[in-house]
Amino acid sequence: MKVSPEKLEQIAKIIYKRAGLFLQRRDKDKIKKFLEDSIAKGLVKDLDRYISTLETNTSNLNKLLDVVTINETFFFRHQGQFRIIEKEILPKLFKEKTSVKLWSAACSTGEEPYTLAIVALEVMEKMKIKKNVQIIANDISQEAINKAIKGEYNDYSIRMVPPELLKKYFVKTPDGKYRIKEQVKALVKFRLLSITDERHMKQIGNKVDIAMCRNVLIYFDPPARKKALELIVMNLNVGGYLFLGPSESARGMVKNLKLVLFPGAIAYMKVEQ
Repeated sequence: MKVSPEKLEQIAKIIYKRAGLFLQRRDKDKIKKFLEDSIAKGLVKDLDRYISTLETNTSNLNKLLDVVTINETFFFRHQGQFRIIEKEILPKLFKEKTSVKLWSAACSTGEEPYTLAIVALEVMEKMKIKKNVQIIANDISQEAINKAIKGEYNDYSIRMVPPELLKKYFVKTPDGKYRIKEQVKALVKFRLLSITDERHMKQIGNKVDIAMCRNVLIYFDPPARKKALELIVMNLNVGGYLFLGPSESARGMVKNLKLVLFPGAIAYMKVEQ
């Protein structure tokens, strides 16, 4: 059984409504193949009923999101940003606050939030202090979240990790992978949610001091991008920083963000309206 363009468009509208993702032609082709394979295997017997479940069945929706989302990431990606967090932002926060909250929005398989945790641990050690550090990490892919919680990575993922940090914060497994240590894991809490869903975003709780939303807004159309940025900034403390991917910009989308130029990196700081 073939999946018609009309059915694909119906599915695309549901994904946009529930996850904010604007599907390109290649994404629809992936979903078409996935569904036709599922129908051939007898896993989907009634396509219309299946489509209707996407509105309420999180499991079915998550499987489709896993088909189209790209989870290409690695530790210390865009090193300049982490250098600024380590050298300038976190030391200042640790001097001013007893509790610091960081956020990895669209965390994929966990490399970004775990990098934040490693950086925070290193800064505290150098400053000879102990602070309450909480890192919230979310993604719309259940498969990615499961991998992040497991915390095992291949050579590609850890290729930018300095050797001394690799030895300090990872354990080599018998099958040649690198497992993140519990002291790093303990700082990170993973959640399955979409950054365009206002109801879900309330789960972030107390406002954060640093938010990272990198290389994800490029998958949204302008209205969804604006909505995501507004919800992220809503959860950011005044004076807190937002980091985006190198090809992404928040200029002209959210009024109370100020562009800050750091050596080797840029960020946006939330200011009073």
